[in-house]
Order: sequence, then C-alpha cells, then structure tokens
Amino acid sequence: MATVTGLHTTVQNTSGQAAMFGFLGKAGRRLADDETYTVPGDLVADLGSRRSLTAFHAFERALEDGDMVIVNSPAVYVTDVTTDDIGEIVIDAGVLSAVPPIDWYTAPGSSSSSSSSSSSSSA
Repeated sequence: MATVTGLHTTVQNTSGQAAMFGFLGKAGRRLADDETYTVPGDLVADLGSRRSLTAFHAFERALEDGDMVIVNSPAVYVTDVTTDDIGEIVIDAGVLSAVPPIDWYTAPGSSSSSSSSSSSSSA
C-alpha cells in the first residue's frame, strides 16, 4: 500500500537509547535509538482529543525532554479560490507557499500523471 506522506505523522526516538513510548499505538511502542514510527493522521490532534490527556502529556514531556522529535506532520491543504486547485502549504528557505500535493493530486483538466508539475509559482 502506498503512503501519502501528507496524511501521516512520523516521530523519531532521540533519547539516545531504546525506549518505550506508551502513547504510540494501542499498547505503546518500543523504539530503538533513532528509530522512526509513522502513524496515519495527526498524532498531536489524536492524543489531544482523547478523553484522558495522560498520553498527550506523556508525548509533550517526551518532546520537551528531547527524547522524541516530530519528523513529519500531516500537510495543510488549501483550495485556490480562483482555480479550485488544491495546494499543500510548504516552507522552503523560509518562504511560505502552496504547491500541488505530488503524492496524490492531479489538477482538474491536467494529465493524470502526478509527477509532472504544471503549476506556476508566484512570489
């Protein structure tokens, strides 16, 4: 199954050793040092929306203590009000812009190949 990167959260164990992170998965997940773990959707929103915030606070502590980093978070998608094209918000060298989501989106009226870029960039 293909993974659309803009729809997932990836975290990395940066604790310097193997560690158990009880907030990952249904029963926690042991990650080796520098190992990454990817979950569908937005991990922050998922943990924050649970009835008990215990897992959210554990995640927050892991980030604050430097035991974990967020490597990738779900993309923010926007619609161009003029063209109805979908854009994915990116930051490149400090510049915020919207680009076509290369993993899955083909603009209406364009070819079905998502690897070609048919958008023009403006500053």
